[in-house]
Amino acid sequence: MIKKWGLLAVAAMLLFTLAACGGKGNNSVNSDASSQASSSAAASGETVTLKFLNISEYMDSVEFKAFLDRFQVKYPNIKVDPISVPHEQYINKRNIMLASGEQVDLLWGNGVEQFDAINKGFLMAIDEAAKEVDVDMTKDFGDFKPDKDGKYYRFPIQQNNWMLYYNKKVFDDAKVPYPDEKVPMTWDEVAEVAQKITNLNGKEKVYGMFYNNWGMYFYGYGSQLNNGKFYTDDGKVNINAPEFVRSLEWMNDVMNVKKAAMPIAEFIQNNTDFLSYWNGNYGMVVGAQWYAQLAATKKDKFPRDWKTGIAPMPVPSEMAGKHMNWSSIDSLAVPKNSTHAKEALILAKEYVSDYTLSTGALPMYTKVAKDNYFEELASALKDDDITLEQVTYLFGGDPAVINVEEKPVLGAPQEYESTFLDIISQYYTGAKKVDEVLNEVKVKVDAAIEEQQKN
Repeated sequence: MIKKWGLLAVAAMLLFTLAACGGKGNNSVNSDASSQASSSAAASGETVTLKFLNISEYMDSVEFKAFLDRFQVKYPNIKVDPISVPHEQYINKRNIMLASGEQVDLLWGNGVEQFDAINKGFLMAIDEAAKEVDVDMTKDFGDFKPDKDGKYYRFPIQQNNWMLYYNKKVFDDAKVPYPDEKVPMTWDEVAEVAQKITNLNGKEKVYGMFYNNWGMYFYGYGSQLNNGKFYTDDGKVNINAPEFVRSLEWMNDVMNVKKAAMPIAEFIQNNTDFLSYWNGNYGMVVGAQWYAQLAATKKDKFPRDWKTGIAPMPVPSEMAGKHMNWSSIDSLAVPKNSTHAKEALILAKEYVSDYTLSTGALPMYTKVAKDNYFEELASALKDDDITLEQVTYLFGGDPAVINVEEKPVLGAPQEYESTFLDIISQYYTGAKKVDEVLNEVKVKVDAAIEEQQKN
């Protein structure tokens, strides 16, 4: 799941792409750091070829191809061999390649995927190699903590900033006021509004709420309630905690009682694309900033004549008025079977500094100049009547935002997520009760954690 990793109007999306082609990221990285980083293989005259494994949603984009051209000009002795894999096949392909010892020098992953790779022993610590390319892992990414045993295994790209996207036309048609720009709705209020703006009697169904068949859409409300406590103090699964039960029951109410979201069986049977929100038949969706980045690559598939709005992510009633965020960090990592760690981190630093900004995302790397980021983003969204103040507040400019874990990333994270998603539909189709499915998830993932600890 891309956790993959969001905005808006087709016009705005086009502007994202144009900004990327204009090289917004070209001069964003500290020039001294860049020049120092180019001193390895390039300085010796030796040509190094890096195998870069990434999902096709990024690697096949116009922005990435333009970035790669710029990188090859800047570092002519570091060749990049991209390995592009559709996200639904990515983990399987990664595991096969790394377990077999096939060369991979740099790979992308979200929090679950990278911690899964760490736990499987696929990745190397990058602390020393980072120093060689003038990166201080303890300082250059803000308050980013070591991953395991006091060492860093991930080169952070961006922290997702989640918010509520809404279709202004759907709200207007239902004569319902737009969400407040600063004060988040509670989840209970979202459920009520979703029911009001749902219209299943028209020529095309309009559901008040869109969701993706990803874990956080079912358990994320609970993570806000218990501060991301996906594991018990002894490292076992905590998914059957009352907060997560409440979270799943909320979605069941929206989906099966209020009929304000597509039934999960229909969602799965239709193989619903996670960008389907942009077809205009939904009133709201909770999504991160990557929604816009990925929607931009499919603007021809999802043309629209309606305006979008953005508002803070919903919160539990106990957190009313607080700005909260599901914290998940996408990152790059160097596998143990790479023999070019230094060059791989040169590529990682350029990817974060150049490509990330070119897609309209705010990188975590603090040496990137960010002064114009929010202004350019607001300009790209002006056709949706979205203001600079809104963009700054929701896209990473609020230092007071409360971040909680988006998903489980410690013990057996890949098994945790996949097992949860394999079983949870049985609750939403009425085959099993919520306690039954969550206890089943706990038993299976606890066993996976124990097996992982033996190895």
